[in-house]
Amino acid sequence: MIPYQENWTTVKKRKVLPQSRFPIAIGTGHKGNTQSNTMRIFLTGATGFIGSHIAGYLVTKGHRVVATRRINSKFANCDVFFDSVEWVNTDDASWIEKLVTFKPEIIIHTAWDGVGAGNRDNAEVQQTNIDFMQLLLAIAKKCDVKKFISFGSQAEYGIFAGDATESYPLNPVDNYGKVKLDVLNLFQHFCIHNNIEWYWLRIFSILGTNENPTWLLPQVIKKLRAGEEIELTKGEQRYDYLFVSDFLERLNLVIENETNTSGIYNICSGRGIEIKELIEAVACQLKVSTHLLKFGAIPYRANQNMNIVGCPDKFEMTFGKVALESLETSIGKILEDSD
Repeated sequence: MIPYQENWTTVKKRKVLPQSRFPIAIGTGHKGNTQSNTMRIFLTGATGFIGSHIAGYLVTKGHRVVATRRINSKFANCDVFFDSVEWVNTDDASWIEKLVTFKPEIIIHTAWDGVGAGNRDNAEVQQTNIDFMQLLLAIAKKCDVKKFISFGSQAEYGIFAGDATESYPLNPVDNYGKVKLDVLNLFQHFCIHNNIEWYWLRIFSILGTNENPTWLLPQVIKKLRAGEEIELTKGEQRYDYLFVSDFLERLNLVIENETNTSGIYNICSGRGIEIKELIEAVACQLKVSTHLLKFGAIPYRANQNMNIVGCPDKFEMTFGKVALESLETSIGKILEDSD
């Protein structure tokens, strides 16, 4: 086997931008770390919204991170940490061999094909996520991985009212949610059988920079800054919003947890916020007229879920409680970074 450092796919270096999102200075790769709890972590989905924030956060914690990429990957979200992460190209036939050489202690799996509305009910696209999880589990066994963290979704609950606990009946309404459950079943049984510590973290709504520009909040910010009117529903939907820094603190509790408390956990605030309140708070901080917000101009979708709020009690009893940022503070950070 050739030396580890020569195994990785060479990627064009990018300029490192100011580290406003990650408060601790980022070094080069794993060198210069003075922390005693440095871990080897394999991360999938590092170029995406949530994955990019996780990658940057892990680097600030001094961990040695290997992340997946593809030939056609876009690195717009990765400027801050690009040179501090070691990348492996999954289009390269030897990528698994390279990963086995790295021998990760923890796997964090965020990658998921078919998240966009156009593919959420595409069975063929969603099936690829089962295939990829099977591959990751085989890698985990071969590398003797100690801990495997994967992400679920509020979509597993389907249409519901009230605050969902982890024992709430599961009734997904699209293939995205159904395949999440299929992957969970595969993941849980494999890890238990192979004595791998496992965590299925059900995400609700995460707010932060690097969101897909077609999503609601980036569209609202873009239009309000341009002084354009925005057609919206009445905005009575009550959702569980968690700012990305609060999410990362919760994830870190799972990473650093030294007791095997494997299981399914909601990653949520337990705080329901109406979309109308969220959007009006953006308009207020931008100091633009709320007359631009045309609430009620668009009807609700059929079977619109009006209340998607999770219960964080199980997580907090297991790992501890993490203080929540105020909505105003969170929006202020998003606006500052997206200016």
